[in-house]
Amino acid sequence: GCYSESGELNPGQTSRSELSTFQVQVKKLSAVASNGALTPLSVTTSCIYRYGLGPDTVPAEVRGTPDCRYAIPKTPIDIELEITALDARSQPLTSFNGPVSFRAVPGDLSGDYRTRWTTLVNGKGTGNVRVSHVYGDVRVWVQDEPPQVDFEDGGVAGDPSQLPPDSGTPPSYATGLTPAILFEEPTISRMQEPDLQTDSRGSPFDRQYLTVGRAPENGTPLVQNCPLGYNLQDPNARDPNHGKLVTMVVTGLDPGGFFVTDITACRVREYTGTGSNVRTPEADGFTPGTYGSLYIYNYSFPEGLYPGDLLWSISGSVQDFTATTQLTFPSWVIRERVRERPANEWNTYLDQVPVREVVLRYCGLDNVPSVYNSDPLCGYSYGNMKMESMESSLVKVRRVRFPQVFKNCDANGDGAVTFFCPGRSNGPWSSCADTEPPEEAVERKCNAECTTGTGEFAGQICSERTTLNSYGQFVVEMANPGPREAGKDDSLSGRTQIVKVSAQSAANPLALTATVANGPAQVNVWCDTPVKVKFGAKNVTATAADEPLAARTNLERTLTNTEQHVAVIANGALTGKGECHISLNSRTRINVMTRDALPGLRVDCDPSDAAPPEQARQCRLLRAATYNVTGHLKQVSAARPRWVINVRDADDICCFPGPEGQCPSPIKTCPEEKP
Repeated sequence: GCYSESGELNPGQTSRSELSTFQVQVKKLSAVASNGALTPLSVTTSCIYRYGLGPDTVPAEVRGTPDCRYAIPKTPIDIELEITALDARSQPLTSFNGPVSFRAVPGDLSGDYRTRWTTLVNGKGTGNVRVSHVYGDVRVWVQDEPPQVDFEDGGVAGDPSQLPPDSGTPPSYATGLTPAILFEEPTISRMQEPDLQTDSRGSPFDRQYLTVGRAPENGTPLVQNCPLGYNLQDPNARDPNHGKLVTMVVTGLDPGGFFVTDITACRVREYTGTGSNVRTPEADGFTPGTYGSLYIYNYSFPEGLYPGDLLWSISGSVQDFTATTQLTFPSWVIRERVRERPANEWNTYLDQVPVREVVLRYCGLDNVPSVYNSDPLCGYSYGNMKMESMESSLVKVRRVRFPQVFKNCDANGDGAVTFFCPGRSNGPWSSCADTEPPEEAVERKCNAECTTGTGEFAGQICSERTTLNSYGQFVVEMANPGPREAGKDDSLSGRTQIVKVSAQSAANPLALTATVANGPAQVNVWCDTPVKVKFGAKNVTATAADEPLAARTNLERTLTNTEQHVAVIANGALTGKGECHISLNSRTRINVMTRDALPGLRVDCDPSDAAPPEQARQCRLLRAATYNVTGHLKQVSAARPRWVINVRDADDICCFPGPEGQCPSPIKTCPEEKP
């Protein structure tokens, strides 16, 4: 048969099908500020250090090269393009006229529809594409096809008038792409840290497939690029982990996957600017965690992995499940199998993993003597970045108390319980929906009062039974404000009023009050010297005839309506510093899951059980003790409280026995704490 050199049956006629590809050049890269201002892209810290402090010292010609990659931006970027249509012989196709669309890989189109396409005239044109969530080797694709649109509520979101008109000509689907634009490669921290410091629920790279790390046989292993500003007083100071090899340690396994922590992750500055929800800033200026931990969801037990193993790399699709970021459909490359070492070295790397204590300051409580409606739920706000920075990492809680009551709030028997949200202006907990059926209102009220220790359950530690049976998690009450040596939480000094003890009566100056939503005020008094105590109104005075309180003994009391102050007077010679610490109980709670780690532990028990007697005794021991609990921290958006500690094994829990001097089986006794 006959054919033309161009491949067209009618070479004298031009058509869209002559289009073969596009030549695409990057003309300019800019970061887009929140106010729309454009600024040059920053480069990695390693490159900045090479050319002197300050991003402006880096020559333009080395920016974006393999030795000076662009830093992963937290804001969208604009990429200005120059585009030429080419025919099958790679020659300019001046007959091409019409719209072309953009996409970026890896990356998400984030501008309005005007930044997702441009028009070529006589085969040439320019365009500006706005992209977010870029990392690694990024390429912008130019395509002869309709632009990508967003969907919402069953229809096209945004302004459809910004899309190109339909030309009536079928697209050829020809494509062309830019040379690679080189950004730094992601670490776990960059994957985990939200772009906006106001919402902890998402990962910047949600729904993208990415790899963290690299085995030596595939290239240079990944090292840390820690940001500038480690020491605000010394611009030359560097994060000690800068330049270190990314070191990922397996910290625990469960039936569906495993947890990993990058032990060389960089410290992260705590954001306290506009829109932040930092109630009490950290003294050192950094978040408690590094965002350097991740859950790898393997859909089954990860055979061949052990806690303490080192990984070169992890790969998978980034997803947020119940507000916890995880990798799905994963693969990984093992760097070292610790079980090939002698048994006494199996914890070589696990011992290097920091285990942070979750304290009331991290939970988001204000540093003031009064209590707030959401105080009972640790980390309730989605803007709490202190808790988010520790997501999937190993944490511990100290001196927590297990539930005294389990209540089934499933009124309609459907196996689920309605959750609750804060009321307005620090008011009672209310519905999370605009409308609420009567049967759900009953469940919601029951669940809220049980979980927060109010209403019917005022003064009690209650956990909802349906939640325990369905998910294996239960509520524990964290240590209340007060001195650490008293087994309390001293992370918020403003929560405790300190009264100097003498032979003259003295009382706390600020009234101890609680809102209606929080129920009756519960106060804790602890003194390092023997005293006599009296509760009353503002002018209350303690005398030698009042109730004695031994030194270093906790006194808990629910105040009556007329009691807002605590007066103390010395009862004999002063000891210690001669101080009394007086604070309102915040009743802060967090969820714990022990089902996989300690399947034999019965937390839903009855100390009055007659048979067998040992079962009742174990229940008494369980409720009388306080506990130190270690595990992996996960966020469950619909749970109340939202944060859950997943215990790994029996060694993650120990107890401080109650009056009977024993811990419930199989929990061991905690080692003696140092003051």
